[in-house]
Amino acid sequence: MSKAGTPKLTVVKNVKQHHIDGYDPQTDFYRAIRKGIVEMHRRRQPKDALDVLLSGLTDKKKQTAYPDLVAGYKKFLGKKSYTWFVPPRCDWQHAGVSISVNPEVGLEYDGVRHVIKLYFKAENLKKVQMDVVTHLMTNFLPRPQNKDTSFDVLDIRKAKLIPGLPTSPALTALLEGEAASFAQIYNSI
Repeated sequence: MSKAGTPKLTVVKNVKQHHIDGYDPQTDFYRAIRKGIVEMHRRRQPKDALDVLLSGLTDKKKQTAYPDLVAGYKKFLGKKSYTWFVPPRCDWQHAGVSISVNPEVGLEYDGVRHVIKLYFKAENLKKVQMDVVTHLMTNFLPRPQNKDTSFDVLDIRKAKLIPGLPTSPALTALLEGEAASFAQIYNSI
């Protein structure tokens, strides 16, 4: 949604090539830290358990990036008293396009269930990206009854939890239009 014109075409081409090639865990730069965070919570380990991720790094880029990510996540957790839960997931589909809505972290603290999508990149999170992610989570993920639930994005490097804003039916219409456009381009190239 944040691309127009030829940059959008490039994105669609890249997605199509990735679809043809298939997912390769070796090319998923953030896979180890994402899995480490989830496993730390599942096993109810202290946040210092994330330090183990840093000791076995051999990739120079990861040796540079991961320490900031671990420090940011630990800072976010701070002294919170929280309970882990498995976050809900779903697939949003329109016009033959399927988007996995898969937040990685579920933490309940201060009486609120926080369903959290992790943002790892160094580039600043764009508002349109944040709005789309939280809109998909807020409107399409199942939520427990009788529980206050917040659908958030965590900018890990900044240790900043960004709560989802109230959503608009107009954003769903825009998503549907973009999905139809994506499908048309994908099928035409």
